[in-house]
Amino acid sequence: MSRLINISNEKERNSEIVFENFTPKQAVFYQTSEKEKAANKKIIKGVAEHSSEGLLSKYDGDPEKLAEALIESDPEVDMEITGQFLTSTTRVYIGNDQKVVFRIRNKEFVFLPDGSLKEEREPRYLRPNVCIDAPLKWSGKYMPKKEAYNKFIFARKYQLKHTSGLTYDFLFDMSKQLHEKESLMLIGSGVKGMGPLIFQEGGKPFRAFLEGRIDGNKYLLIMHLSNLELKPIPTKGNS
Repeated sequence: MSRLINISNEKERNSEIVFENFTPKQAVFYQTSEKEKAANKKIIKGVAEHSSEGLLSKYDGDPEKLAEALIESDPEVDMEITGQFLTSTTRVYIGNDQKVVFRIRNKEFVFLPDGSLKEEREPRYLRPNVCIDAPLKWSGKYMPKKEAYNKFIFARKYQLKHTSGLTYDFLFDMSKQLHEKESLMLIGSGVKGMGPLIFQEGGKPFRAFLEGRIDGNKYLLIMHLSNLELKPIPTKGNS
């Protein structure tokens, strides 16, 4: 599915550009012994009553009673349900009693690099900023590809595409600069282009990096998204 992003270059000239998922074609696929192509399907593994917690509750929380039942029969398996194919599903929340919860309170947990909890807060509701009047900025912060790949974990990537001769020149020039420098370019919101990108209502903030490649008059401009930075774990004695 194609969407629009308002982006500017180093000359502060901007344009609304189409971007879409960058999904390489699958080179390997599975097939049966009859050479029929295999497909992934979702099936029911079990129901809440047959989970570890549900079974313990059924046997009064006594592990020994549950162990005896597992030896004598198969209470963890429902032959009428297990293995059935799933079609459409809906996400629900359950409590400790394995029953559906209809009223919940969301919390956001912020952790330090060493894994300890820094802050517990109400989730921030963020509004999208990738296609508003203020374009995303070409920050001018180049980062060598090797350095970027060892510093950030990239969660998603999108391909930026032209829709006219003008947008072709616009994107090709970006790709050419990045290709020649063998670097990624940080783009972002705000005056200096250092702010995060939010793609949908209430979405997560991402850092965005552009990668460009060219081959003759052809180009490939990819936008890599990251919301996780790799940092060394502080050791005792270091300030």
